[in-house]
Amino acid sequence: MRSDGRPWRVLAVVTKGLFILWAVPGQGGRPLQPPTLQQIQALVRHMAEDAQELFTFYEEDQHMAFHHLCRTNHPPEWLRGPVLGAGGLQGLRGTMARMAQALQDITRQQRDLNPPGAEILRRLASTHLKVRGLLNNLEGLFPGPRPGPQPVPGPTAPTRVFQQKLAGCRLLWSYARFMAKLSAQLEARIRARARRDKRRSHRGSQLPARS
Repeated sequence: MRSDGRPWRVLAVVTKGLFILWAVPGQGGRPLQPPTLQQIQALVRHMAEDAQELFTFYEEDQHMAFHHLCRTNHPPEWLRGPVLGAGGLQGLRGTMARMAQALQDITRQQRDLNPPGAEILRRLASTHLKVRGLLNNLEGLFPGPRPGPQPVPGPTAPTRVFQQKLAGCRLLWSYARFMAKLSAQLEARIRARARRDKRRSHRGSQLPARS
């Protein structure tokens, strides 16, 4: 079945919008205007797809796609669900700060194993940019002190190369699952809000007109 290319055009427009969100900071690297929930959800959906693609590539590139070595059911505590708890989106700031640090750690490991310009380094840098972009937008929604650097268990602890690669692979798997769950929850929240707005509008339209 032949495609007319429309999904790719839509994706290009959405991606351009997301990079505008990330690339036009206000003071302190934050957006000039706080993003809407719909913009955050579009950004997160794009990040969830990117996270899965990065994990798939990393698993193959590091020769770990056997016996489901990377696909752990025991993610680090800061990447466990439910994603949107009592703190809602505000609680994501600390998670994204930790993930940005974790990606830097994995990138440092891979620089020791790959030549400059390697595909794995390019993909890690791209994902790190997206994580920093989401963090900046969350800070636009919830101004306040930026979470300080946190010790990230996993990629930096092992000393052997295989253990480092395995820990990084497992963290990327946990991150991909986290973002998929977050995307689904945000989409459900937006649908629920749209239903409430529709019911409210319907009730308003049924009110008798004043004479």
